Amino acid sequence: MLLDMPNQVRGERERRGGAMASWLLLAGGGIVSQLLFTISGVLAARMLGVEGRGQVVLVASLAGMASQLTLGGSLPNAITKQLAERGIVARDGLRGLVRRWIPLGTLAAAIAGGYMLYLQWDAPAVMKYGLAAAVVVMGMQGMASRILMGSMMGEGTKPVHVALTGLLPQALVVAVYATAMALGIRWNAVELLAVTLSCVGLVLLARLRVLARPTGRPETQLDRRELARLARRSHISSVGPIDGLSIDRMLVGSLLGSFQLGLYSVAFALGGLTTIFGRCLELVALPRIAQLQTDPVAEAHFVRRWLLLSVAVLATVVVGMLLVLVPVIRLTFGADFLGATECARWMIIASGLLGFRRVLIGVLQGRGRGRYASVTELALTPLVVLGVVLAAGAESLVGVGITMTAAAAVGCLVHGIGVARSHPTASAELPPQETIPIP
Repeated sequence: MLLDMPNQVRGERERRGGAMASWLLLAGGGIVSQLLFTISGVLAARMLGVEGRGQVVLVASLAGMASQLTLGGSLPNAITKQLAERGIVARDGLRGLVRRWIPLGTLAAAIAGGYMLYLQWDAPAVMKYGLAAAVVVMGMQGMASRILMGSMMGEGTKPVHVALTGLLPQALVVAVYATAMALGIRWNAVELLAVTLSCVGLVLLARLRVLARPTGRPETQLDRRELARLARRSHISSVGPIDGLSIDRMLVGSLLGSFQLGLYSVAFALGGLTTIFGRCLELVALPRIAQLQTDPVAEAHFVRRWLLLSVAVLATVVVGMLLVLVPVIRLTFGADFLGATECARWMIIASGLLGFRRVLIGVLQGRGRGRYASVTELALTPLVVLGVVLAAGAESLVGVGITMTAAAAVGCLVHGIGVARSHPTASAELPPQETIPIP
């Protein structure tokens, strides 16, 4: 027994090193993606101004909400789990199912597009119908991209291919935006969205080739009811409605207009780096915690270490962003967006807390306590809505930032209590997949 101890210690060290290497890989990919997203957002802001930037963000928010509430929510997680467990390829497992899902996805995207049309009813016909159509197409693309990446992960596709599926659309968008700026081309919101959706659509079609070829065996098709059951079980905690549904941006755009949303989007974007770190920490922690459920001592040790690491990383990023906030806004987005400064301070703090909350949710899901996390998220969502509505009534973007910070702090507290009271179990749930961000 004693002779086995060095091997056990070495194995544990290797597993720790593997977790850290995975986190560094995911963090690196996330940082590059966020950097490209920020660059595309800066170029779009320079081209469109505050009003146009707000219109584009509102389109993205409504499309994201339509996607997350339906096919782009927890369904990709269930697909990943089922494909991995059964060892089958996506083209076999999803055969015949996609056709059944398309009407639901189209309906959700169309409802979101109709709401956009309502908000922009006084705009010129080309603008209002163009923005509404962009919501529908972007919503469908969001669902498709998440199902595609969920399928890749379920097949065991190399991580680099999964990462490229998220990175390439943004890279192409940045290249096209930069070329247009260099040539002196200036698009309005509808034209910019048309270019963006074309770039994303081309990349997604090309990435379909990464999926494994079908075997043609009829017994490999996934069970639609089982997928639905798995998706329902962890839907709320996977979506994370506090920050995963763009509720705050949708309400700001609806109640305060596109100009104020343009400012708020800058404040939200500056917290994006912290959000990426939080999601990467969660994505690495959850499968490791799931693996350790049969070893309570090692699991508890890993959770303590990972939570401390998360606090250190997120706090460092938050403090660093606060120190360079004003010059970053001035040099990137321009002086017209300096009105977002005070709100941005609160949103950066909120992003740090929201990122840590995601790590706590990952721990709970790894311990099979996803329902506790879902109930907490669901209970906090009306408070976020109420706070944003009151802040909008007072025409205060700072109030929106304070609301998000308060909701994140309460979420961390409640989820933290859940982690402290929970124990290892035999079941675990999958984390949410990354979406392809649209500036």
